Amino acid sequence: MTLLLTNDEVERVLDMRASLQALEPAYRDVTEGRAVMRRQSQTYLSGPLPQSSYCLKTVEGGSEALGVMAIRLTSDVLRGRQVGGKLRREKVPAAPGGSFLGLVLLFSLSTGELLAIIPDGIIQRLRVGATSALAADRLARPGSPSVGLIGAGNQAEAQLRGLACVRKLAHIRVYSPTPEHRTDFATRLGRELDVPMEAVPSPSEAIEGADIVVTATNSGDPVLDGDCLRPGMYVGFIREFEVDDATLGRADVLVVHTQQGDIDHYTPRGREDLAQLQRGRGYPWHRHPELADLVAGRVLGRTDGAQLTMFMNNFGVGIQFAALGAHAWREARACGLGREIPTDWFLEDLQP
Repeated sequence: MTLLLTNDEVERVLDMRASLQALEPAYRDVTEGRAVMRRQSQTYLSGPLPQSSYCLKTVEGGSEALGVMAIRLTSDVLRGRQVGGKLRREKVPAAPGGSFLGLVLLFSLSTGELLAIIPDGIIQRLRVGATSALAADRLARPGSPSVGLIGAGNQAEAQLRGLACVRKLAHIRVYSPTPEHRTDFATRLGRELDVPMEAVPSPSEAIEGADIVVTATNSGDPVLDGDCLRPGMYVGFIREFEVDDATLGRADVLVVHTQQGDIDHYTPRGREDLAQLQRGRGYPWHRHPELADLVAGRVLGRTDGAQLTMFMNNFGVGIQFAALGAHAWREARACGLGREIPTDWFLEDLQP
């Protein structure tokens, strides 16, 4: 039987700590040749709204230890918008009921059958937050109680939850362009994490005196001034556009999620503009070590308390969805969650 899950059911069996525990061995398997990933691809057509595009995005990966291969796909309507003087790429909730479509499909390595159909919403937030937390645990100074956060959306929440799993946080400052949004965020997350949290009116005030600096935005432009960074800080970014080359050049240690240089983009002839906000910036990520090698102990992280260390969570990779999807599938089955549908619906006896 193929298991069909909802986001609510995934949330019942997969949290941040479980995500960290699932991802760490999966990254080690990558370095040891027991896991595989394909770089992300995005295929575009003109969208239904002014200055919009349609994008089908896919990424895949699998692990011998997990016994699964996963493909994550999203079917998105995208639009660029100026917010606070910064260009942002936004997903438009154009599906019925003001919703989105994103799925993780899980396949058996033994039989090739479809094991599960899982919405990607909870997994998406957890995999970014957990990945960043794995890096922070190895690159931030021991202790590191104070955080400066730029961003106040869902991914910003996930970043804090991940950090709270690897460091005992004592104080957080948060900045986002909308005062009401950042104030509500500080109140809500401060209460959840039981950490004093302050909303501040500028990125520089969020960063000042912080041990850990995190950016979690969908901005197409840099969101912090690199001159505000100080020796001993750890800085984590979740998008390559959030920081400029000069700031990256200040890092004593810079680790990247993946060395891949760009996403594979496919657009109709003459319509390269459709993918403009998603094009890579051309930075040579291949010059820096990957997170998988850091997790596996194949490269050194922070070796001195005065180092300025950074992690660029530049692209999502398929092994994240295989690891978290497999955990959600197994735990949901054990708990009797989800709806089972006949696997025969997806099988055929005609050989190509």
